[in-house]
Amino acid sequence: MRLLIITSLCLAAIAATPASAQVQQTNPNAANRSMETGGQVRALRQEQTTQSNTLRMDIQRNQAATPAPNTGPNAIGPTGGTGVIGR
Repeated sequence: MRLLIITSLCLAAIAATPASAQVQQTNPNAANRSMETGGQVRALRQEQTTQSNTLRMDIQRNQAATPAPNTGPNAIGPTGGTGVIGR
């Protein structure tokens, strides 16, 4: 019973440190490279999000700036002209 408790405590301690499983302990530069790669991924994600938001904003701005078609009684037809009929 004690062996089971001690084994489970050791396994819990190992599972509590996921960073040690991701970074090689024998290579001191591995942690730096891992953090650098993570930073690059975050920077690319942020740049992609920024570009997407800018594009979305431009689309919304263009849709808001597009004038509504004139459908009133003095509307000019699709061929142009003065709107006067029969002269």
